[in-house]
Amino acid sequence: MSRAPRAAIVAALDYKDPVVAEEFQACQALDTEAVEDELAASGIPVPPTMNDMEMRMMLVEMRLRKSGKVGPQKAKAKAKPGADASAFEVALYEKPAFSELYEEWKAARNTNAANLAIEHVNNARRAKERYGGTALYDETIAKIEAALNARVVKEVKGGALSYAGFPANMGEAGVRMTLAAFGDLKDFTWAEADDGLTCGGTVEYEDVDTAKAAIDKYDGMDMGLGTTLTLEPQ
Repeated sequence: MSRAPRAAIVAALDYKDPVVAEEFQACQALDTEAVEDELAASGIPVPPTMNDMEMRMMLVEMRLRKSGKVGPQKAKAKAKPGADASAFEVALYEKPAFSELYEEWKAARNTNAANLAIEHVNNARRAKERYGGTALYDETIAKIEAALNARVVKEVKGGALSYAGFPANMGEAGVRMTLAAFGDLKDFTWAEADDGLTCGGTVEYEDVDTAKAAIDKYDGMDMGLGTTLTLEPQ
């Protein structure tokens, strides 16, 4: 298919940067069909007016964004959403894979997919009523859900953790016993949350591996109270 020249729509990259140059060289080795297929696999459609060079530049940017070498991953840390934040804003902060997918769609100017991501997270029923019923909708939602449910790998450098979301009726002794099942506790605090239904605090294990085991077991678990149990490295 012939492609008419047009203005590039990808973000400006410094091709003198060795990292960018290396990725560009790798993309140059691909044929046009392989470039299109890789972009499509990441949910980025290629406009028929985009020429071959622009496609390759888009692929370079997509790969670098996914690897965290350019884009939001290199920006300053995001501020934690406030109490009035939307579900979408919370998902961008808490779900790295979802944030990455959304940023890829924005970079590719895939407005329909980006807007659907916002609406689906904020109100899935309304989004389905408005846009459902097509194969493209189902495909896009599948990518959104996969990103939302992707496991978040947390960097653990020590044995100290904070926790929140255990049912308050477990009491201090119940939570302590649950967390102590992984290993001896150097320190432990407990407090009932303001909602009166859940509790939180801090726990410190003897080593990193024990802390990781506790995170792997309980972080993200649905406790049946409309909240999710969280364990965060300190």
